[in-house]
Amino acid sequence: MGGAKKRMMEFEMQNLMSIPDKNVCVKHINDNAIKNFIRKNYELGYCDYCEKELKVVSLENLMEFMMLGISNFFEDAGNFMGYNGREGGYQGTVYTPDELIQERIGLETEPFELTEDIVNSIEDIAWSEPDQYYDTERDELMYQWSYFKDIIKHKSRYLFHQHNSSEESRNAYKILKEVARLSNQMNLIKKIEKGSTIYRCRQHSKSETIKEKSRLVAPPEEYAIYPNRFSPSGVSMLYSAFDPKTAILETISREDPKKTHITISKFTVKKDLYVIDFNKLPKQPSIFAHNRIKNFYLIKFLYDLVKDFTKDIKKDGKEHIEYVPTQVVTEFLRYPFNNNRKFRIEGLIYPSSKNVNHSSSVIFWGNEECLENLDLVDIQIEEVSNYAQQRFIANKRHR
Repeated sequence: MGGAKKRMMEFEMQNLMSIPDKNVCVKHINDNAIKNFIRKNYELGYCDYCEKELKVVSLENLMEFMMLGISNFFEDAGNFMGYNGREGGYQGTVYTPDELIQERIGLETEPFELTEDIVNSIEDIAWSEPDQYYDTERDELMYQWSYFKDIIKHKSRYLFHQHNSSEESRNAYKILKEVARLSNQMNLIKKIEKGSTIYRCRQHSKSETIKEKSRLVAPPEEYAIYPNRFSPSGVSMLYSAFDPKTAILETISREDPKKTHITISKFTVKKDLYVIDFNKLPKQPSIFAHNRIKNFYLIKFLYDLVKDFTKDIKKDGKEHIEYVPTQVVTEFLRYPFNNNRKFRIEGLIYPSSKNVNHSSSVIFWGNEECLENLDLVDIQIEEVSNYAQQRFIANKRHR
């Protein structure tokens, strides 16, 4: 068999067609994984897209590299999807090569001629995602998370004493260990340095004045009577933010029209503390970053998990049930996860649902620990009406 024939058969096995005899340099594609491939595999030559002598790779080599990534996530729909000509063809979402590259993957090139050459090099089949039909690692983790939520809300609150627990409790417990493992693996543990600033708010009537430090921090346990997202009734924790606007928007409520004012307190922390930062998740890897594919679904799961962590929960009397899963996760990270750790986890950071691209936090300090570890720097009083409309807009957007 001739070399050209053998090469053509190799292309066909990779779902490639006739590839233009062109070279490309690193400047023309927006994907960092592809850029890295070009930088590591270049030869000196002529770039057909900027018409200069540069470091280039052949379009053939580039397409073979790209198909390794594409084949990890997409394949011919005919391999796994039902087809019914009377009902419009394939019974699921399929893509043309152009839709695959431009819409689903979102690859951008300059000039557009390169996109056209890439699209025309890919076999014109019905491309689709087998992930729609087969479970991935992300699907399995989300199943475990859903199972955990059902067990913890309706059957058993107590999962930490594994030797004496039921099999279903032990199975639910697995997702807690997985969240902890991923927090380590994905470098989500961060240090809030001594001297850092945090903000906390109290809403109250116009006639009320709140100046005492003890009333501006987490309440004493006997006053922590309402369940919160990360803490059950009776457990006092410090809910705060890293800028005053986020603290205000996370606090204000229209439910009590008499509480027309809000006191914003500014604190500095008196020691270093370590937290798990769920608002700094790693970027989703490119499908062309072959060495990071193993983390692709794990990172997707973390994004799904944090979205579920921070979803809006209606105060309709059922919130004490809906809060239980995140309360138990918090309890696990606060106690079992901290066993034998050199630096104990003392809080969580999570995306604010009321101020996009900003963070909220919960620190595992009750009233006395707050008084010991926080310096009160400043107090300001503002009217709730100055922020009520912004909160209302944020609520609509979050739904």
